[in-house]
Amino acid sequence: MKQFLLLSSVLTMLVAVACSTASCPMDTVVTCNYSFYNADGEQSPLYDTLTVTIRKDIQAYVYRKTGKNDTILRQRSTALIDSGYTESVESLSIDTILLNRKVNATSMSIPMSYYRSVDTLVFHYGKILLPDTVWLFHTGYTHVETPECGSYRFHNLSEIRTTDRCIDRATIADPSVNYQGNINLNIYFNTNNE
Repeated sequence: MKQFLLLSSVLTMLVAVACSTASCPMDTVVTCNYSFYNADGEQSPLYDTLTVTIRKDIQAYVYRKTGKNDTILRQRSTALIDSGYTESVESLSIDTILLNRKVNATSMSIPMSYYRSVDTLVFHYGKILLPDTVWLFHTGYTHVETPECGSYRFHNLSEIRTTDRCIDRATIADPSVNYQGNINLNIYFNTNNE
C-alpha cells in the first residue's frame, strides 16, 4: 500500500509539473475580427443597430399528413411514416444569430465555420429595410501549439464579396484568422446612417 501511495504521489507531481510548464495561450478563442469605416476610409461607428446572422443549408425530413401540421425533423422518423405521414427530404436554409443588436459598432468579432469553405453572413440593420450579405471565402487548418494545449482551428482568408445596400466595399486586412486578435477584415459603409 505504501508503494502505491508513493507511486501515485510521484505520478501526480509529474503531471502537475508537465501541465505547469506548458506555455498555452490564455485567450484561445479563434474569431474573425472586423473593423468598420466610413466610405472615406476613416474609422467610424455604424450609427445603426447591427445584427449578424449566418445562413446555413441543412437537409431536413418533412412529414405531411392531411389535417395535420407539417413536421420538420433533422433525423428520419420511421414512427411518423408508420402512422401515415408522407416523407420528403428538403434542403432548408436556417439562420443563426452571431451578433444581436449591437449599437454604434466600430468593430466586431465573429466565429468562423470549421469545415465550410464559404461563410455567408447576413447584416441586418435597424434603419435600413434590406440586409447586406457578406460571403467570406477561407480555408481552415488545425493548429497545435503543444500537445498539452490541445488543437485549434485557424483559417486563411482568400476573398470577400458583399452586396452594396449599406456596405460600400470590404477588404482583407490580415488573412490569418487565429487567436492573436488582429483585425482581419475592414468593412466600409457607404453611409453613417445618422
